[in-house]
Order: sequence, then structure tokens, then C-alpha cells
Amino acid sequence: MPKIEDNDLSQKDIEQLKTQLKIQAEVVDALNKTIRIRILLLLWAYKEQSVNDLCKKLGKSWPTTTKHLEVLEEAGLLDTREEKSRGPKNKKIYSVKPNIIQSTRLGFNFLKLPPEDIVEILSNDLKSDAKTLEIIKRIFDDLTPYHEELDRILREITPNRENLEEFYLKKHVNYYVELLDEEEFEFYFEKYQEFLDNLEKFRNKRRDQRKSTLTEKPYALLNIILPIKEIQEARFKRFWKA
Repeated sequence: MPKIEDNDLSQKDIEQLKTQLKIQAEVVDALNKTIRIRILLLLWAYKEQSVNDLCKKLGKSWPTTTKHLEVLEEAGLLDTREEKSRGPKNKKIYSVKPNIIQSTRLGFNFLKLPPEDIVEILSNDLKSDAKTLEIIKRIFDDLTPYHEELDRILREITPNRENLEEFYLKKHVNYYVELLDEEEFEFYFEKYQEFLDNLEKFRNKRRDQRKSTLTEKPYALLNIILPIKEIQEARFKRFWKA
């Protein structure tokens, strides 16, 4: 686990933390409807979408889709641009603000604040976690029909090595599960922090090399550490006694 130094936060660090907390709260408030979560998933996957594009993919009407887009836009989650169209009005194109997920991460600096402030921040962070896991749940909800589609694709593709390798690496749902003891958890957490640092360096380097950071995000990398002992204890203490 990272060591939290006792040195005080600078005013700049405190202001940055306040900004992160504000963004986090706005994300939680905006994502209290399933349709808004699905809109974000579609915009990540397809980079940009018009209202009509989203209506077709969501199976929702224009007024309904527009209403929820306005909520997400007001919360600061979306970017927009206009595209010329044949009608009297230009077409509005939506995308998710770059790095919106990264901007909600608190890191560890907030643990240097006074304890009463930490409790309040952690309370809000739990609400944010619940909403983030709701997004993940929506992805998993779509896996059953997706696996049915995968089965169809597998039966139809030309079975050569190249096609099968691409199917396994890019279409197949790959996951890795391990059960960790305390020492293994410490080791893993340290390496994962190194990975996040390296990923951020890679992103910054790529950002410097090109003008736009707006790209399709066709993959979701899920790193979830579940404290299964505590979860089970909470379950039998709260539910099983009843």
C-alpha cells in the first residue's frame, strides 16, 4: 500500500482536490438514470454521436434522448460541436469530455486532511463508487445477448489462425481472477499503481504527439478488488440473522 506522509497539503493541492470532488459529485448526480449511463457507454464506444444516432441505438424518442443529453451536458460531462446539415439547423454532435473518469479519482492526498473532512469525502466517494459500479453492471447486463451474437459470429467466420486469434483477443470477453492473501494484495496494489502511472505517461506522450485526444473507446479495462471477507461478514451479520 502507498505510504501516506504526514506533511500538509499545499493550497494548490487542496484546490485541485476540491475540483475533483466537485466533478465527482456532478457525475453521481447526473448518472441517476439508466438511459444516461447507456448514453455515456455509447459515446465512449463510438466517439461522437448525433441525437438521431443515439435515438436509434437507444430505441428512445428524440425528446427523451435530448432531455437526458441536456442533463449530462449541464453536469459538464459532454462536449458538443455543430455539423452542417441540409435542414435549417446545424446538427449537434456529442462526445464525452476526455479523461472524465480520471478526473474523478481522488488518489491519496485527501487522507492528509483533517479526519472529519476525510469521513465526509469517503461518504461521498461511496456514492460515486456505487454509481461507477452501476455503469459496470450495465455493461455486464448486455453480456448475455452479446455472447449469443459471439456464438453466431464464431460459426460464420472463416476458421483460420488469424481470424480466430482476433476473435479471442478482441471480441471474446477476457478476464482474469485471482484470490489474494495480504502480502499478495500489497504486492499487487503496488504494481497496479505503477501501471496507472505508466499508462498516464503513455497518454500524455500520445497527447503531445497529436492535436486531438478524442478517440473511440471500444474497450473497458476493469480493475476491481473485492474485499470478499468483509462483504460476506456484512451479508451474514445484516441479512442472514433476519
